[in-house]
Amino acid sequence: MRLARRGLLGAAVLAAPGLARGEDVSLTLLVGAAPGSAADTWTRGFAPFLERHWPGSRVAVANRPGQGGLAAAHAIAEAPPGEWLIGSVATPQLLARAITAAAPGLPDRLAFIGAVVEEPLVLVAAAGGPADLAALQRLGRPAVLGMPPHGSAAQLAGMVLAAALALEPLVFAHAAAARQAVLTGAIAGAMLAAPEAILALRDGRLRGIGFARPQRSPLLPEVPTLAEQGLPLQLTARRGFILPTAATPAWRGRLQGTFQAAVADPEFVDQGQSQGRVPDFQPQPAWEEEIRRGLAVLAARWAARPWMTRRD
Repeated sequence: MRLARRGLLGAAVLAAPGLARGEDVSLTLLVGAAPGSAADTWTRGFAPFLERHWPGSRVAVANRPGQGGLAAAHAIAEAPPGEWLIGSVATPQLLARAITAAAPGLPDRLAFIGAVVEEPLVLVAAAGGPADLAALQRLGRPAVLGMPPHGSAAQLAGMVLAAALALEPLVFAHAAAARQAVLTGAIAGAMLAAPEAILALRDGRLRGIGFARPQRSPLLPEVPTLAEQGLPLQLTARRGFILPTAATPAWRGRLQGTFQAAVADPEFVDQGQSQGRVPDFQPQPAWEEEIRRGLAVLAARWAARPWMTRRD
């Protein structure tokens, strides 16, 4: 996250002609997941807005799955000067996986240029299940709380929630499996990112018990926060974009301005609302401060209360 010395050496190249003279430029968004994944689908949905708000740009999406997204992050960190390559990432997922892979220094090699959406985390139950946090807590063990794979924002929050409510945590292979287990009554509830639950919440198949955020979500304002029910659990999940730390201020600034314009685009706002995402632009300083705090919290938690089995 800090500007590396080599960034100064490569400044002339990274301040590419497309920035200086408004020439056409071909940009590539690199996704650290397979085609068809949630990360890939979201990034491809964002690409047209990047093109719209950077006139003359052509945006392609490339996939580099591996190491839970770390392979793509390393590729961004090591990208040569002058390459129009932008990483699409999710936090705190990237941070958690860097810690579990013993690569906690990776974020320092990345410039977190801007976050563009929040994916609120929501505790859900079946329509006929527990109505609130107290009702879920009364179930106690062996009632099961489901959650998506290790290191995801929902899993990180879900492990804390399960411990607080004395529920049995169960990590599923993917979010859809956790959601289905709730719908069929196989488990008492699940912590999910809103995009994984929004359709079932809106059509009444799932009940929202509470959001893990400071205020109620504009997506479902009738659903209270967990804090309103006595559990001050908050975790902010975001999607945004990264560059190598060598990227020049001009390159960073152009992207930040483009991202900010895209987030204000009414069509992007509508897209987010329909998908269960909240458009929320966080510029580099604000996002990186959040990341620094998050890294410290996750590192301490990994040492004291790991969210998955340690292999060291």
